[in-house]
Amino acid sequence: MSFSCENMGSCTMFSLITNSLRITQLQPFIAEYCLNPEKYRECMRYKMKEKVEKPPDNLLPNGKKLAL
Repeated sequence: MSFSCENMGSCTMFSLITNSLRITQLQPFIAEYCLNPEKYRECMRYKMKEKVEKPPDNLLPNGKKLAL
């Protein structure tokens, strides 16, 4: 059985990464954070949602901000 973060369906950054051809270089974030049962809790977006905070749309899993 494969793992996926419970927030993937509502994550703006996940949607942006998977639906945009111009930022395919960001797709490794999905494997590193979203699909990794040992690392997904290190995602800054995940951490903010755990605190019931809305992460900025341009916040990457590593905490850096993507210039949109």
